[in-house]
Amino acid sequence: MRIAYLSPLPPQTSGIADYSAELLPPLSRHLEVELVVEDGAAVASEITAAFATHPPRRFPELLASGRFDAALYHLGNNRDYHAGIYRRLLAHPPGGAPAVLVLHEYVVHHLVRDVTLHAGDPDGYVEAMRWCYGRSGEAVARRGVATGVPLDPFRYPLFERAVDAAAGIIVHNRTTAERVLASRPGARVGLVQHHLSLAGLPAIGRDEARQRLGIAADDFVVATFGFLTEAKRLPVLLRAFARLRGELAAQRAARTRLLLVGEVSPHYDFDGVATPELRAGVEVTGRLGLDRFLLHMAACDVAVNLRHPTAGETSGTLVRLLGLGKPVIVTRAGAFAEIPDGCCAKVDLDEDEEELLVATLRALVNDPALRQAMGDNARRYAGAHTPETSAAAYAEVVRRAVEERWRPAPCPPPLAPYAAHDLFAELVRDASADLADLGIGETDGGVLAPVAQALVELDLDRAARGTSS
Repeated sequence: MRIAYLSPLPPQTSGIADYSAELLPPLSRHLEVELVVEDGAAVASEITAAFATHPPRRFPELLASGRFDAALYHLGNNRDYHAGIYRRLLAHPPGGAPAVLVLHEYVVHHLVRDVTLHAGDPDGYVEAMRWCYGRSGEAVARRGVATGVPLDPFRYPLFERAVDAAAGIIVHNRTTAERVLASRPGARVGLVQHHLSLAGLPAIGRDEARQRLGIAADDFVVATFGFLTEAKRLPVLLRAFARLRGELAAQRAARTRLLLVGEVSPHYDFDGVATPELRAGVEVTGRLGLDRFLLHMAACDVAVNLRHPTAGETSGTLVRLLGLGKPVIVTRAGAFAEIPDGCCAKVDLDEDEEELLVATLRALVNDPALRQAMGDNARRYAGAHTPETSAAAYAEVVRRAVEERWRPAPCPPPLAPYAAHDLFAELVRDASADLADLGIGETDGGVLAPVAQALVELDLDRAARGTSS
């Protein structure tokens, strides 16, 4: 069975590129894989040597010729790597080889906005919002375009049009599966846990990693990893660390350090957050190559991975930390809440978040046996999901899509796309959107029944049914 594979690939600096590089070798033992590579994109020589590649301009022709039994589209939220993949998915012919979408996160609003509004196509942006969220979506999009005030991507994630183009969807956590099915209950959604690849992870211990990095063996090192944005909840982490450091200094305990391993987003006011009194013992590494990034993972005692809001992503960095047997503290939200409790510590998003974070850090500092037990549990949990198990699950989804002739599922109202001049459909969707905005749900029969009766009495559905009076 031959498939087309569309994804960013190394050396592109994308977590999904790394993920694909890990997945491709075992996947090729189940399926014949050929790559569709974006124009101008460099691809690592070991990948091009192992797989046939095609330019995007030939992809429609190859699909039409029947060369591929299915196409696998990896979609994330970065326009630099996914704009072309998104456009090709929307253009995928629904009657031919099935399209299988790997949705790495359900919030792709930034991507859609970038390929429409920010590319000089405001009508395309408004149409995407209309397609996904009906007339209310269209109205707020027009208002946003007119005023220049951006919409909240987490309220309008804009994954629906990509899902509508796919015959099957693969996600990495239940949070994303549930969010997709809330809007598209007819979609075929399969869960494939994010795998752990040991390739590239340091085959050295904590002490050797510290020697290479110049970190003292008896320092207690807390670290957070990845691109530093507002979602990483740095004010909470910095305050909690400052309190912990003060307590340990008073006890004349080992020196405590906080490493912020990654680059600060240019859109984040880090200097305004990290005030001088909160910077003691804190180091920002800036962007690192993968080898030194992984060395910092091996060197730390505890990792903190706070995140809110979340986009439904499963963090590859977090999976690596678990695979290294590191005690990790996460936010009890989204996919992070799905990790078994014994494999990590979780803090809630409430008024006690900082207090709980301080208490958890304190417990981990003072109890080496707790750190060891949590790390051992984490290693076993992450190690159960390998590239080989992922590849087998992917191949099964593709096999079923081909053999069972999967096609994109029809869209349900009120979010379904509709003909521009279908008055009945527009009225139903307007009413549904307004009711939803008022908090009315499908179980509120006392409200919905008279609305439905009024719509029937208008008799506008005769044209929609193709009947006459």
